[in-house]
Amino acid sequence: MAEVKANVKVPEFLREPIEAAQARLEVFEEEAQKVLKDLVQKGRESRKELKGLVTRISGDGHLKTRFDRLRAQGIEELRGRAESFRVEALERLEELQAKAVAFLGAATREQVVELSKELDRLSRRLEKTERKPAKKAKAVKRASRAAAEG
Repeated sequence: MAEVKANVKVPEFLREPIEAAQARLEVFEEEAQKVLKDLVQKGRESRKELKGLVTRISGDGHLKTRFDRLRAQGIEELRGRAESFRVEALERLEELQAKAVAFLGAATREQVVELSKELDRLSRRLEKTERKPAKKAKAVKRASRAAAEG
């Protein structure tokens, strides 16, 4: 499983549950790979059997043409089934990941980005309010000097 490395620091109390969830997801992915390999192998075996049948019957040109057409249809059907299985397996894996993240109570990437934006906005507001009292203090000092001199 390709690990996604992000520049987001994970709090220590979340690290262990996330690592455990990743380990479970890796096991699930390995199992899915095994099932997919089995399907591919079965498809190859079926293809060999079909090729053998076609070879035996190939004496008749008309039957050979029909079997070639049927073989092509069978291959396309198997290919379609394998693709739909792959898509379904990926969807289930994504659902499982989402459930694991929700179960752990960890924030999603979108939530972290939104929180980061909010923190940036608040820090800019805080910096603005810190600058204003400094300007006022300088103005008060100037006024007191002017009053002392005047």
